[in-house]
Amino acid sequence: MPINIKALPARYKAIPDPDGRGPVLQITYAHNLDGESLAMRLYYAYAKTPENDETLPAEISVETLMEHLGEQGASCAEGWHEYESEPTQEAWDTVWPWAQDQVRRLFPDLAWNVEPERRIVLPWENEG
Repeated sequence: MPINIKALPARYKAIPDPDGRGPVLQITYAHNLDGESLAMRLYYAYAKTPENDETLPAEISVETLMEHLGEQGASCAEGWHEYESEPTQEAWDTVWPWAQDQVRRLFPDLAWNVEPERRIVLPWENEG
């Protein structure tokens, strides 16, 4: 069963533009995520970490995870997408298990694979 089949209407309010250009709309909407979907959002937030020779944090907080979701949502709302290039196999092998572990630690009772027909297709799977 799809988890976002009946989306709730978005709410809005006018707020001052941070650059002083006048009012802008602040949009708030609800989106349902299962564990796998949430882990994928976290994966994309940290996918470039191995390529940048950085270390993944041992643990992140719920607040950090929500900050990443907020940044991703705001970027998407403005038409920006953060994928300069697809992550590498190394990133997948390193970051995906870490992302799953973080979500399972933060939300141990969260459902996983609510949409079993959805399959993550990775770019390198089509090679060859």
